Amino acid sequence: MKTIIATVGEEPAGIIESLKIYPCGKLILITDERGKKAAVPKILNATEILDIKTEIVTVNPYDIPSIIDTIKKKINEQDTPTILNVTGGRKTMALAATLAGMVAGEKVEDIIYVTEEEHKTVSLPRLLNPESLLTSEKRKILRIINDKTETSAEELQAEMNVKMQAIWKHLRELEQLGYITSCKSKPRKFKLTLSGQLLA
Repeated sequence: MKTIIATVGEEPAGIIESLKIYPCGKLILITDERGKKAAVPKILNATEILDIKTEIVTVNPYDIPSIIDTIKKKINEQDTPTILNVTGGRKTMALAATLAGMVAGEKVEDIIYVTEEEHKTVSLPRLLNPESLLTSEKRKILRIINDKTETSAEELQAEMNVKMQAIWKHLRELEQLGYITSCKSKPRKFKLTLSGQLLA
């Protein structure tokens, strides 16, 4: 059975309709406090009738990087095909969910939007496998920086056990691509941009 991860606002219709189109065993609701009070109780009534395991995750609707990170973690936790429903919630939540789904590669089967008028699903584009965008070493650097929030070249070298010259080459290229940024402290520290967080 599939898992549906859905952004939820004040209207439950788009999420409930997607349950009819895509039978699932699990539904993860990404919502804010307003959606939790308005739409979530109605969705829970439907999932109880359909016997669907439901998880509720409350987010700050304006913290796009945090929402992306939360959704990426939820996608990676699933051992069944995942569908992202970006119909509900605030625009910032739907944007974050779409971005998380676009870089999830084959882990996400589909990103859908359910039209309000006809309750038809519209599939949104996904990127090809994100591993094809960067080498494994560069992706590892992004993951390490993501885990530590910020780090130095020396810390990366110690963790990756590669030559300092190679570390600096990767860092320069990642900075040119816009995936990391640095501050001119001693030692120089690197942290992820929003684009880097998407690929980490």
